[in-house]
Amino acid sequence: MASVMQRGFRDKLEKHVNISDKLTVEMSLNGDAEYDYCCFGVDANDKLSDDAYMVFYNQTKSPGQEIIMSRNGAAAVFEINLSRLPSKIVKLVFTANIDGAGTMKNIRSFACSLKKGGAEALRLDMSGANFSSEKAIVAVELYKKDVWRINCVASGFNGGLSDLLKSYGGSEVTPPPQEQQKAAHKVELKKGQKVNLEKPHGVSLGEIVCNLNWTQKGKAGFLGKAKSIDLDLACLYELKNGSKGAIQALGSSFGNLSSPPYIALDGDDRTGSSADGEFLRINGARISEIKRILVFTFIYDGVANWREADAVVTVKTLSSPDIIVHLDEYGSSSILCAIAMLENINNETFSVEKLVQFYNGQEELDKAHGWGMQWRAGRK
Repeated sequence: MASVMQRGFRDKLEKHVNISDKLTVEMSLNGDAEYDYCCFGVDANDKLSDDAYMVFYNQTKSPGQEIIMSRNGAAAVFEINLSRLPSKIVKLVFTANIDGAGTMKNIRSFACSLKKGGAEALRLDMSGANFSSEKAIVAVELYKKDVWRINCVASGFNGGLSDLLKSYGGSEVTPPPQEQQKAAHKVELKKGQKVNLEKPHGVSLGEIVCNLNWTQKGKAGFLGKAKSIDLDLACLYELKNGSKGAIQALGSSFGNLSSPPYIALDGDDRTGSSADGEFLRINGARISEIKRILVFTFIYDGVANWREADAVVTVKTLSSPDIIVHLDEYGSSSILCAIAMLENINNETFSVEKLVQFYNGQEELDKAHGWGMQWRAGRK
């Protein structure tokens, strides 16, 4: 059974876990806003002296993969190998912050746990915490003082991610004025419209995040009980070397971000409890190896009622405005919707085209877009 941490709790890590093995820190925040999570790897002066050790949604791995971040529904999962960290990194700070408007006053729950082998060793539950104007939470710190220790901070922070970054001595990458103007708004695509993702000057695209969100409870049926709507996010991919495949929860084909196909699905939430929806991540640093990606969704369970689902896909990168694709054609009774096509442009960026085309399954989708794969029945 996990030990419960309170604010101010400090202890040696080795009392709770074997620090020579991989550890997991998991954070989950539930409320009325969009939430991001971050791990700051700082030096003896409590400063982020190396930006590569800021691990967050747009940089999900440290240089030596000592820290690897992934999403599991509403939760952020950080896999940590303390023994591989460079000597200059003596503290890991785990934070959660609001992306956009809102404050932590309206959160319903927040939990942070330290796990070993999938089992909780230490747990912090801040569901009853009294926040007001804070836009971020500093949850726990793992720090080295002769040995590795844990400090339960459990405190609010008035600023957001940029202010957290400044507090640890980091500096934000400021895009040129033209890119700042583009990043200040969202682009809602019309059917058949195509736009290119903006590439930051001198660096790669970074991580591209496709988020599917929808209304997970439909209207009440004859007996008055609302029917759940379970959408699955997925994609077909084709690499430059000719290899093809599908990333989807069916058959547990979740992909891989650091090796081919350089695309990964953040698991599958079948409970309907995640307000964040589902996430498909693309390694933009490997664009030269990716030819095209067809993003789609299908109704795994329930009636094909796209109007009640009211689904939307958001494509995010570091320097581009968010690209919004609404699934805004409601007449189809088909179970699968092709959402968007991402195609390689000169190994520099991707174009994104809104499709919103409906099919009766993956095989029909494959034939319509000339993928040429062999299909068989699968299950989750």
